[in-house]
Amino acid sequence: MKISRLFLLIAVALVTLSYKSDGQQARPLSEQMRLSGVVPRGALVYVQANNLGQLMRMWLASPVRDQFYKSQSFTVFSESRVYLKFQDRRKDFENAIGFGLGEDRLAELAGGASAIAIYDIGNLELVFVTEVGRAQAIATTMFKQAPQFQERSAAGASYYARDVTTDNGNLKQQFCFAYQEGKLIVTTTEGLMIRA
Repeated sequence: MKISRLFLLIAVALVTLSYKSDGQQARPLSEQMRLSGVVPRGALVYVQANNLGQLMRMWLASPVRDQFYKSQSFTVFSESRVYLKFQDRRKDFENAIGFGLGEDRLAELAGGASAIAIYDIGNLELVFVTEVGRAQAIATTMFKQAPQFQERSAAGASYYARDVTTDNGNLKQQFCFAYQEGKLIVTTTEGLMIRA
């Protein structure tokens, strides 16, 4: 029952975010889904927002945000195994890379059109892509920490990577990021970065 509520909440949020009623002609699907060509195939979940930076600023300033975190629904969700595992995994990544990965960081990184593709929910394997100007990308906390990462390259493109041990030492992953052709790309495995 609790899981069905979570899926209902996610479905309502996705429909709400994707609903557009401005009377304008719909854009071609290829333009709407242009970031899907950047992320590797095989994602279990793919979500794209037209202007994630603006949506995140609105969310952080919204009184609904505080209401949500004080709600019974969030209290129940925050006690779920999925949420607790996600928080543990997030802490492992934050400890390894030296900066937080909360809503504020997402707001800092997010530009215009943005997408997230999730490949393995349990292992938190994902790709995040956002269209953002080079100056904004370089000014982020993440890029300021770039000297603490290993610079690597694949197919002639450079990216930064750091190994992360998660799941109580049972899982080895990487946190990778790059700026390429007007897009900031963040992945939680090196294989996904190379494929992106």
